[in-house]
Amino acid sequence: MAAMQFRTFVWPNNPEKLKITFHQETEVEPHNGQWTVNNIARMARVFSGEGVFYGPNAYTSFSALAQMFYAGVSGTLTLPNFSSANALLTDLSVTQEPAENFLRYTFSFLEMPS
Repeated sequence: MAAMQFRTFVWPNNPEKLKITFHQETEVEPHNGQWTVNNIARMARVFSGEGVFYGPNAYTSFSALAQMFYAGVSGTLTLPNFSSANALLTDLSVTQEPAENFLRYTFSFLEMPS
């Protein structure tokens, strides 16, 4: 399986969980005792997940991803088995007490206009 990548950062091991949220903005209006649904627009996809960095470079890998967060710049997000998207890293968290050579994390990207 191909590695997940954001800009120049390549995951040394793909995240354990990946969620892609698709959303349509809609409006519901009453109409003669029924209702109508208006499709306003397709909204930005959200790419989120969780994983583990492990091995002697675990903290180096997380630090490199954190630098992508600090930069606040969108770039190409490449996901295995899905098409690439222009995205911005909007959330990055350590989710448990870090251990030697092991760090569990969560992340979230927001699709950006191309």
